[in-house]
Amino acid sequence: MAAFIFVVSYSCLLTEVFTSNLPNKYPLLIVEIPRLRMALGPLLYFYTRTLLYGRKRLLGKDYFHFSALIIEWGPQVLFILYSSGIITIPIIQTVYHLKIIQFYFFGQGIFAELPFLLSISTYTILSYRVAADSQVNGDVSIFKLEAIKWLKGILYIVFTLLSIWIISTVLFLLLNHNSISFDRLIMPLLTIVFAYGLGMAAYKRQGKMSANDILEYNKPAARIYLSDEEAKRYSQRLITLMEVDKLYLNPALKLEFLANRLSVQERIISSLLNQHIGKNFNDFVNEYRVAEAKKKLADPSLKQFTIAAIAYESGFNSLPTFQRCFKQFTGLTPSQYQNSLKSTASL
Repeated sequence: MAAFIFVVSYSCLLTEVFTSNLPNKYPLLIVEIPRLRMALGPLLYFYTRTLLYGRKRLLGKDYFHFSALIIEWGPQVLFILYSSGIITIPIIQTVYHLKIIQFYFFGQGIFAELPFLLSISTYTILSYRVAADSQVNGDVSIFKLEAIKWLKGILYIVFTLLSIWIISTVLFLLLNHNSISFDRLIMPLLTIVFAYGLGMAAYKRQGKMSANDILEYNKPAARIYLSDEEAKRYSQRLITLMEVDKLYLNPALKLEFLANRLSVQERIISSLLNQHIGKNFNDFVNEYRVAEAKKKLADPSLKQFTIAAIAYESGFNSLPTFQRCFKQFTGLTPSQYQNSLKSTASL
């Protein structure tokens, strides 16, 4: 987290440096102060993993995540090529004059920002999935639930800043605005406030847990073991909710909601699914949704509906998730399944 806050602050400072006239007076500054923004995504992701799964040393393959830093090190690479004389090699010159290489060294504008945008967006989504899976699929202590809440708060702010940056950039491009650009004034200010607030919040979190609390945090929560009779009773009630009430049609269905309907703790449902049914919560619900989608795809009265419409009517909240789950449970894509139904009908 300290490294993440440092890189955020460093990037804001770098924006100020490049906005000023310093690079014109001291051209070597462009080479001496490399960009580190591409490290933000991996740092956020590894912080998430460490907070939820314990402190572990990075393995060799983990450092590969930081190799994308070179994408924004065009000035440094160019300096090395010229100062070492490598640029004089004929094959290097041929590669150097390629349009994509020239864009790498000298590209500016919105397209030059795309690698960073893709990187931070991807890692933020990955971090959110790690936090959400840890909350849904496992028995977690109250301390770890607080950590997940803290993580999600950070990720929501990152998502908000990214959304503001994207919307403002698109608007300024469409309006052809020529005054002081948003990304060089307002966005750094918002980012500085975020870095300062995050640093203060992280500082306040320190020392809130006693030594015993830390041991409790790192220890997995005690599992709830259900007898066969209890498991059968809860399973019957759970299946009734899914098959009669069809709760799986609710795209926002969560483990918490299901536990409330059964008037039991979430950990009981989690233990029931993991130990007796042999599925995690997501697979359990999505299997019902896929079965519903298969019925709708086979229904001649619904042939006017698109696959996307079938997916949403079956409880999925996104088409990619539907396609992935459908292939997981049936071995076919929705389109392949539809075609197989047509082939069978024509025989």
